[in-house]
This record gives sequence, C-alpha cells and structure tokens, in this order.
Amino acid sequence: VPDPAHAATLPPRAPPAASLQGALCRKHEMEAQGKRAPNRSWQSVFCVLRGGSLSFYKDARSAGAGAPFHGEPPASLGGARCHPALHYKKRKHVFKLGLSDGKEYLFQAKDE
Repeated sequence: VPDPAHAATLPPRAPPAASLQGALCRKHEMEAQGKRAPNRSWQSVFCVLRGGSLSFYKDARSAGAGAPFHGEPPASLGGARCHPALHYKKRKHVFKLGLSDGKEYLFQAKDE
C-alpha cells in the first residue's frame, strides 16, 4: 500500500487538439426516429472536429471559451454518413451528415 503522504495527483488530461475547425452554415433536417426537426432554418455555426466528435459554437470566440451553440452536446461521428447533397439545389457546396442516432444535417461550405 503506497504511503498517502507521498501520493500525487496527476493533472487532468487535456482534450485532444482540434483537427479541423471553421465556420459553416447548418440546417437541421431530421431528429432521431425519423421526425422532421422543428427548426429547419439555416444557421451560421463554428464547427470543431475533435477526437471523433463534432462540436458546434456560435463563433470562434465561443469555441475558445467552450460555450456550445444553444448548449448542444458534441455530435458523435461513430457510424455517421457524410456525402455531397447533390439533390439540394437551393445552395451551392452543400453536404449531408447523417448521425447514427438518426439526426440529419445539411452543411454549406464557402467553397468546394
């Protein structure tokens, strides 16, 4: 049994560094269980891809402060599907992200 007088506490593990981040427009299409999302308008969000999850923030400053967009938890990308939204003609550079829990989003990038 170690001597408690000589025990040490390790510092908390730092979160993984963001691998990609930037501003996108997002449209929430579907909720889980195949129901249409109640608010399907386009919104500007700052996205941070980190360690298999995608987090949404109002802007880069909010991301730095760790204040998520509308308090949303990060979206887990395990089992997610992502592809160009070729059917969507109203905006250019749109792709669709389908999560394993059934939620679906459209995202618009500035360019290809």
